Amino acid sequence: MNLTIKSKILNTTLTFSRPGTASIYADINGLEGTRGKQICRGGELSGSTISYYGDDEKAFRSVCRAWYRAYAADMVAYKDLFRI
Repeated sequence: MNLTIKSKILNTTLTFSRPGTASIYADINGLEGTRGKQICRGGELSGSTISYYGDDEKAFRSVCRAWYRAYAADMVAYKDLFRI
């Protein structure tokens, strides 16, 4: 399963994939598939990893978009805090 999000907030394109049976990866480090970063709770890239075991594309996209929203919000807050 794959999902691509063209982010205006982050000025980049993110691709989410589930190459195996559960773990979801994002190419946030520029690498695809299992070489990417596993997504974790709260929009993080470390901690409690998020898994999806089903075959419903809509549910997979929902999980990825929820993570993306949390991640983007954290990045915007970080940029505002440090005036980057």
